[in-house]
Amino acid sequence: MPISSKRIIEYINSRKGGFTIHHIVKELIESTDPVSKKRTKKKKESNSKKNNKKSITRIEETVQALHSAGLITKEKKRYQKTDSFYAQGSLQVTGRGDGKFVTDDGIEIHINKENTGNAHNRDKVRVQVYDFRRGYLYGRVTGIISRKKERYVARLIRKTKGACIFELLDMPGHVEAATERTQHEPGNNTSAIIRLTGKTHANLPHCEVESTFPEETPLLDVTRIILKHSLPEPHGKYRELQNIENSVPSSEYKNRKNYRNLFTVTIDDESAKDFDDAISIEKQLNSTKLYIHIADVSAYVNPGTELDMEAYKRGTSFYLGDTVIPMFPEKISNDLCSLREGVDRLTMSVEMTFDKKGNIKSYSCHRGIINVNHRLTYKNSSELLKSKKRSKLTKSLHLMKELSDTLKEKRMTQGRVDLMLSDSEMVFEEGVLTDIIFAKRLPSHLIIEEFMLSANEAVSRFLRERDIPTLYRIHEPISDEKLTALTQFLKGLNIPLKKTDNVGIALQKIVDSVQEREYQQVVNFVILKSFMQAYYGIHPLGHFGLGFKDYTHFTSPIRRYPDLVVHRCLKSVLDRVAPPYTKEQLVEMGEKTSQQERLAQSAERDLIKLKTCRIMAPLVGQKFEAVVSGVVKSGFFVTLKEKPAEGMVPLRTLTDDFYLVNEDDFTVIGKRLGRRFRLGDHVTVRLTSVDIATMRMDFEVL
Repeated sequence: MPISSKRIIEYINSRKGGFTIHHIVKELIESTDPVSKKRTKKKKESNSKKNNKKSITRIEETVQALHSAGLITKEKKRYQKTDSFYAQGSLQVTGRGDGKFVTDDGIEIHINKENTGNAHNRDKVRVQVYDFRRGYLYGRVTGIISRKKERYVARLIRKTKGACIFELLDMPGHVEAATERTQHEPGNNTSAIIRLTGKTHANLPHCEVESTFPEETPLLDVTRIILKHSLPEPHGKYRELQNIENSVPSSEYKNRKNYRNLFTVTIDDESAKDFDDAISIEKQLNSTKLYIHIADVSAYVNPGTELDMEAYKRGTSFYLGDTVIPMFPEKISNDLCSLREGVDRLTMSVEMTFDKKGNIKSYSCHRGIINVNHRLTYKNSSELLKSKKRSKLTKSLHLMKELSDTLKEKRMTQGRVDLMLSDSEMVFEEGVLTDIIFAKRLPSHLIIEEFMLSANEAVSRFLRERDIPTLYRIHEPISDEKLTALTQFLKGLNIPLKKTDNVGIALQKIVDSVQEREYQQVVNFVILKSFMQAYYGIHPLGHFGLGFKDYTHFTSPIRRYPDLVVHRCLKSVLDRVAPPYTKEQLVEMGEKTSQQERLAQSAERDLIKLKTCRIMAPLVGQKFEAVVSGVVKSGFFVTLKEKPAEGMVPLRTLTDDFYLVNEDDFTVIGKRLGRRFRLGDHVTVRLTSVDIATMRMDFEVL
């Protein structure tokens, strides 16, 4: 039998000094052949070739794997072990309970379920490597360096003689924890917020119960998402805000352009409190002048302060239904930097002059001060656009709509892809969720969208042309691999994707061609999934989806840290001082804020899934019209037509035939009868179950 990698690793770990491949061969192969000395030379050579070739190959492969993982070092032909095959890093646990360990250097080590110990998903742990097989290193958790989190939402699943056993929600691997039984212990059908203590009880991780709730209460939903994703705690007190003035400091009136006599409006959601952008517009002889005013957060938040570091750590604001976890405390976000109606506010302003075709003729950037004339909402501004009333306000709104329409029309010819995807919108009445609907895009949304794009593009170009290190918003073109897969999918729907130099224009033609068709939503979604993920970086690589050569994020410094960074970079040009950040600092900032953005998106999606389950739970047993929206090995997903709700049709529920899944072709096909379900197909389904704990809905096809 060839020698095992486990034995090779045990031997290397037992050595105190350096070693070579020859040492291992000599100790583990030659010295373990008890009859080798009695054999003839011819027989011995034959046996060596037959029995030891695989062992030598395995020794070489194992040593190479350990060296690649940084667990042994090499100098010429001699190796030296490092730290007894221990490594530390983040543990990623799968739904089955197995783990994948990623070292601080990015090396992957597989952890079987029985070797994860009491470590949980995303904990930082210490692992000892003990085996190498099928190209993977295997290890066991020997210690927990730090918990990713200690507080969880859990549900009481049983009681034993000496313990209350909880199952931790949203933890891969069905993790349980235990607490002592007491006179005031939780009752049955209870959910709780628990805290792990680091001890054990009843052979399980010990926990303390902080608070209890009825098992199916929606009151825990937001808290559950916050704890699942380890979102930030409420802001504390900051020294910088203790003695800050409640109005614009007199010193800030200097060296700023005065826009207070310019007719200015804000347009936001009805519930918004952090107004970080305002608009002014003027009709000129053969052009239109647009002013975009953005809250000057950098006037109140200095780099390196406690407030600034906390904002950087958060990276973004988190929007969870009617709950907001703000990047900045309310004193900044809802007061000093909020562009409220009727009060002086500091801004970073961009002036842009457009000709009648939407071409930008000139632009400039300034420190400004404004006083908003009207606070509008998307709804009432859209209604004003429909009304026949004529006033200074309606005149400005119509001019805004005219310019935004021109800008969009121009941009659509330059490669922008405008996907027809509706966001989900939660409807609350007096703080209680009543429905989840497809969000409507109003004309006022288009105005704000186009104008903010214009400002972001102008500022990006301004900084790029001056070679100022800054953060850009980057969206790279679709990869060849994903474009090929997309082409194959569209081919299945008899939709040709023509090859062209401008892929964006070709994709937009597809989007336009599927409007009002049953598979419109699916085609748009698949195109979106084909896109690369946007991120923050230091190179001006442009934005594929928007068709822009220049693009950054400048317009939301109250809720996005990269925008604040861009403001500071812009100010360095206006003030004629050195750039505030090095490229090395910006690279790190880009990676951190991109991660936080993805975290926020994941948390927001989870809350929508959870709330959708709550809305749909009373409807179990009802029929719905749906579209096949995804195909996986275990079945296929369907999205309802009347609500933004998605669920699974498990393969096991298709009992009329033996069905085969072809994920590459996005189809599920019956082997005997040939019944087929393909991405984009219309189906009638019945809701069979809703599981709040796993945030999952299951359907069956009728």
